[in-house]
Amino acid sequence: MLPQASWEQFAAAEPDMAKLLRSLLGWIPIAYIASVKRDGSPRLHPFCPIFAEDGMYIAVRPFSNKRHDLRNDKRFAMHALPGKRDDEFYLTGRARLVEGDAERQAVVVGASHTVHPDDDIFEMLAEYVMAAHWEKIGKPDTYAVRREWAAAPKPARSANGKRPTHVASGSRATRTRS
Repeated sequence: MLPQASWEQFAAAEPDMAKLLRSLLGWIPIAYIASVKRDGSPRLHPFCPIFAEDGMYIAVRPFSNKRHDLRNDKRFAMHALPGKRDDEFYLTGRARLVEGDAERQAVVVGASHTVHPDDDIFEMLAEYVMAAHWEKIGKPDTYAVRREWAAAPKPARSANGKRPTHVASGSRATRTRS
């Protein structure tokens, strides 16, 4: 299993990327989460991320497919709705079931929507995050400016294309043409 970071740890390492997601969710507080079904196939769901206790959470109803998927296979991918500049925010990681009453109560208080007593609450732990915005939209040479962050060191490629060594964990920025 890859190393994971809480929202607080990620936001401390990449405050601008964290600010982008909060901005996107301030505009439209909905994102999409992909979970893994028992048969290994993906499933996509809308959800409203909750920020509380320095973490990012999801609350799910007992009958929800999200609940069954996250209890069975904790892996997920999340994508926020695009922003005004076609901003993108993508996060992959694993969900941790919240079992403590104090943490659960903090999430209930921090939610901008109803969290029911029988809802499962999961903390969304980050393994990889990518944020992007587009430059020259609608003009020739439109390109994406991407920033990536990983909780784990990413192996570096050697001259022969293999990954024998590791580089420090953290982020990097890239520019890609559409």
